[in-house]
Amino acid sequence: MDRVERDTTNIRERLVQTTRASASSEENLLASAEQITRALANMPIVRHGSPDCDQALSDALRGLSFFTNLARIDANGRIACSARPAALGRSVATRAVFRRARQAGQFVLSDQVVSLVDHRPVILGMLPLTRNGNFDGVVAIAIDTRWLEYMVRAKRLPPNAVVAIFDTHRNIIAANNTVVARALFTRADAQNSGGTDLFTARDGIGRTWLYSTAALLGSRVYVGFAMPQSQLFGATYVHVGTDFVLPFIMIALTWIAIWMVTEQQVTRWIIYLRRVAAAYRSGHYALRPSLQDAPSEFRMLGDAMAEMVDAIQDRDHRLREALEQKSLLVREIHHRVKNNLQIVMSLLSLQAGRVADSAARDALMQARARINALALVHRTLHDIEELATVEIRTLLHDLAAQIHEGFALDSSALHIEIDSISRQVSGDLAVPLALFLVEALTNVFKHAYPDRADGGVIRVSLKPTDVGELSLTIADNGRGYVPEPAQASVGAKLMRTFALQLGGTVQMHTNKGQGTIVELIFPDPDRRASACPPVAAQALASPDTGLSVARS
Repeated sequence: MDRVERDTTNIRERLVQTTRASASSEENLLASAEQITRALANMPIVRHGSPDCDQALSDALRGLSFFTNLARIDANGRIACSARPAALGRSVATRAVFRRARQAGQFVLSDQVVSLVDHRPVILGMLPLTRNGNFDGVVAIAIDTRWLEYMVRAKRLPPNAVVAIFDTHRNIIAANNTVVARALFTRADAQNSGGTDLFTARDGIGRTWLYSTAALLGSRVYVGFAMPQSQLFGATYVHVGTDFVLPFIMIALTWIAIWMVTEQQVTRWIIYLRRVAAAYRSGHYALRPSLQDAPSEFRMLGDAMAEMVDAIQDRDHRLREALEQKSLLVREIHHRVKNNLQIVMSLLSLQAGRVADSAARDALMQARARINALALVHRTLHDIEELATVEIRTLLHDLAAQIHEGFALDSSALHIEIDSISRQVSGDLAVPLALFLVEALTNVFKHAYPDRADGGVIRVSLKPTDVGELSLTIADNGRGYVPEPAQASVGAKLMRTFALQLGGTVQMHTNKGQGTIVELIFPDPDRRASACPPVAAQALASPDTGLSVARS
């Protein structure tokens, strides 16, 4: 804003100075007209209007190409003598300039008028004369306006500049561009144009011009100088635009420089370290960061990551050794539990062989079958590498085969069909599931086929349901049973108990002579594991609870 104000002030001052400078030659011409009239007024021949006055004026006009006539006019306004004989005897008493000269008592100029002799536009200059203190006429000079036109057009001006000479009636006397001059200077207020005021106007095509005016030897003839506003303030616009744009350019260049330096010194090393971290996350611990060309901070970070990886590898090695030892111990525990359960089974078999009561013997065999199911689960856990889970389809096949063999039934007379999905379940889930199957199959062997088992088929299936649960179904084509006594049996109570441990329900359907269906519906462990967050995640999600979570 300070630059705009300074530039505007300088431009206005230069425009006013240029206006005055551009009028110097025209002002000199008008001043010379005054000097000529004063010189003639001092000649007695001209002053008194002697007979030789015409010749004297004609001789004086011969060397003055800028003027068209010289004349001595009496007090009544009649031309008494003239350099041009055609003007003799004519009256100028009605001319406004004559009346002003009579009143002013000094040299005055007229507006642009038409010559009485040549009928061309001229400017009249009149110097009043006095005799004994009374008005005695004037010495008049006629200035040819064509010379003013020539002088204006001969000026060396800035591009697009317009200079014009005009009178108080806003008549353009001379101009280097008449069209623009008429659009601008004919609007000038003659009373206010003599100072240093600047004016703004539009030409015929809408361009805005800034111009100044100055009076030429009096207050009847003026010079105006105008230039397009856009041209005058073009440099100012550039300066102001530069003042505003340059900081943004500097900011942009600084941002680019910062971005380039950041890209070379920070970003690419961060991306490289992120890739290294991703490799470590995938288990590729042999990779080491190569940061010889990186800044010292990143080299320190790379060394810290390398040390961290070494510590992780050492800890992983110790954890693997501890895990292998733990697995060995757990496998040994399962093996010993299985052996102990087999000893218990052998003792029960020996005891059953000595019992004469068939009901007692059956009870011992039922207990033996249940213990055998537990032994089978532990044997399965011992045989697999992953000690935490059991393949449920394998467990169902093995249990069915052992129960079939334990009840000494003819394999050709009774068939067991297994249709199960493949699913890994935990040992905590496998134990009640195996015991449930033992109770269900034991009831089938004991009650469904009391006489003959020819054509008997037992179907064991494990399928998922539509609501995210598992359905274990044991169906036979035996004789069925009466619901009330069956519901009161120990086997039915145990099956309901095992179902509760699995978080499920058991349903029994039987029709006499048409077989029995036992269905266990319990939550799918895979769905439950995906729906419930791990214990570690729960602990991390609530670090401020202060509670410890134990495995149920």
